[in-house]
Amino acid sequence: MRFWAAIVGLFFLAAADLLQAGALAADKNRVALVIGNSKYVYAPALPNPAGDARLMAEVLRKAGFNVIEGVDLDYTGMRDRLNKFTEGSYDADTALIYYAGHGLQVNGKNYLIPVDAELTAPAHLKTRTIQIDELLAALPPDPAVGIVILDACRDNPLARTLAASLPKSRSTAAPGLAPIDVTADVGTGGVLIAFATDPGAVSYDGNGANSPYTMSLAKHLAEPGVEIQSALTRVRGEVTAETDGRQRPWHNASLGREVFIGPQAPPPAAPAPQPSVTETLAEPSSSPPSSDARGWEIEQRVWDEASKRNTLAHYEAYLQQFPKGAFADLARLNIDQLKKPTAVVANTQSDASRSATAAPAAAGNPETDAGTELTESAIGLDRQGKIDLQERLLAIGYDLD
Repeated sequence: MRFWAAIVGLFFLAAADLLQAGALAADKNRVALVIGNSKYVYAPALPNPAGDARLMAEVLRKAGFNVIEGVDLDYTGMRDRLNKFTEGSYDADTALIYYAGHGLQVNGKNYLIPVDAELTAPAHLKTRTIQIDELLAALPPDPAVGIVILDACRDNPLARTLAASLPKSRSTAAPGLAPIDVTADVGTGGVLIAFATDPGAVSYDGNGANSPYTMSLAKHLAEPGVEIQSALTRVRGEVTAETDGRQRPWHNASLGREVFIGPQAPPPAAPAPQPSVTETLAEPSSSPPSSDARGWEIEQRVWDEASKRNTLAHYEAYLQQFPKGAFADLARLNIDQLKKPTAVVANTQSDASRSATAAPAAAGNPETDAGTELTESAIGLDRQGKIDLQERLLAIGYDLD
């Protein structure tokens, strides 16, 4: 009975169905606003934001976003891009805003600074900057997902200039950004806000075209099968290590569901050609057979069971099914070790008995050979469960004879 091979086939049919369902569930309408300000008129130029914005725009376009992009924008340019984003993302499933450049906080409120801003009076906060609350207001309503990513915590001379003009008893201006609280409405969407570093701390430009934070974002944000909060956790660890702990990215979220910027699952591997009998009987390999992922998965499960039981019968059953498997040498070594205390008894066995115990099968193929007691026990089904599975396999056309 080809019971084991049928189980393998059913497993991969189910996996294909899950991958297809995940692809269909992906958000279809995605809009992003990407801004990078480097060339400031009243502050030293920043080396990375323009390049960071271009890199993020490319990543997001490849992930299926309609990107509204701007580099080195003055106040009018930033306001124009924000208005276009507000209109373009109103019916979006996912809306994302990325900003790199100067920003500052005053009394717990955060502001983004256009390249032409000269901040010498308190009123300039209202007339020459973009408050981050305006970005949050531009995000589409629930059930859409809103994402804001800010690499705007650099050491900022404009904040110091503004601080000198503010009333000391009422206002304080500081570089870096203040934490932002996110609250979720009832529904399936929510908001996520990511910062390049801890609240009030300073982030760093890189030695090349991009900052450490955005380089790591570009690497992890759209990884297949990686949910956005897992991606940002990887970014935090990577940037913290690269900056020796001086910069620690963080995020705050009220998401009502998992969000994937990249594909929800890695693409399935292309089916590999099955080895011939000659290839199967070739020299044993010390590494898992990369050309047969299905066979390797079955073999690994059988080996795990054998090593857990640690008995002669289980190791010999493994060798019977996989005489040239990746763990064959180790199985034989373990058998030798287990036989040592009973070597005298073992020598009394008849030649026929020893031959039956030691002789491996000619060539194990988990997709065509009948399952052993060990391989079928690894399935984890009771008797009734196996009967039910057989009936289901017969119904979809498998030959179990």
